[in-house]
Amino acid sequence: MLDKPLPLHNPDFFKKSVVSPLRYPGAKRQLVPVIESLIQANVPPPRLFIEPFCGGATTSLRLAGTGHVDHVILADADPLLAAFWYTAAFDSKWLISAMWDEPVTVERWDWWRLAQPNGRRETALKCLFLNRTTFSGILHGRAGPIGGRAQESQYKIDCRFGKKGLEQRLSAIADLATSGRILDVWNLDWRATIERAKNRFGVLTSDEILLYMDPPYVEKAPFLYEWSFESAEHRDLAQALNGTNKFQWLLSYDDNDLARSLYTEHIGQTRLLVGNRYTAAGSERRKVRDELLVTNYPTVPASDRYRPLKAS
Repeated sequence: MLDKPLPLHNPDFFKKSVVSPLRYPGAKRQLVPVIESLIQANVPPPRLFIEPFCGGATTSLRLAGTGHVDHVILADADPLLAAFWYTAAFDSKWLISAMWDEPVTVERWDWWRLAQPNGRRETALKCLFLNRTTFSGILHGRAGPIGGRAQESQYKIDCRFGKKGLEQRLSAIADLATSGRILDVWNLDWRATIERAKNRFGVLTSDEILLYMDPPYVEKAPFLYEWSFESAEHRDLAQALNGTNKFQWLLSYDDNDLARSLYTEHIGQTRLLVGNRYTAAGSERRKVRDELLVTNYPTVPASDRYRPLKAS
């Protein structure tokens, strides 16, 4: 059974637009109000929200902090991200202290880029450091330090590493965990996450669990993520979701032909287009591009925040 969570020390913090300590490529912060409205339109609200591609975890943190869901479980196949979120939630005091002691320099960036920490704590610190000091927050691949190696840009390597603000965000995550809102963090892929959820929470009815799937980008994934998808992975995920009534689910994609072809007009399934402003890797300019949001929620009210995508 899932108990009701305890009160938060600072619930107003989660009304902010940015609550995650991580800068994450493909973050869906502007989708959160749409997801909130869909949850509110369907009764009962989910007791458990599971995010198998948690990444920057913006959606889970906001929903848990504002009380739209009682509990969340974060999961990601990337061991760097899983170590970070577990430590931020359940070992936050250590992470905050280690962050304050960390020099933010190009030399330290080089050290962390080559480091292969064995323990969870050091892995979490590596994730936080590289995320806040690397171009576009990219943890893997060819991205370099903010400001370049010569640091000749007006934006230096520490410009996204405001330690006071990061401490506030990490403390808020710890508050979610101690109040019982963050239940656990799993270093699992989406298949293993769904299987573990079935085994651990099988007593919950289908409308008490909501899975939010935000897979890696289709087009730029190899340049942004270590654990990116190939086309076969996208198809396997669609096969697992299409037509299921074992749980409620939401799925978000950068709108593209592959995603549209995988999620056609199934019975009990709705496709929506949502305008999302994001910064693409390789550019600091923000662009507006449609996100494809698919759900098997039975009630999808009309809204000016999205428009239905009909079969062509």
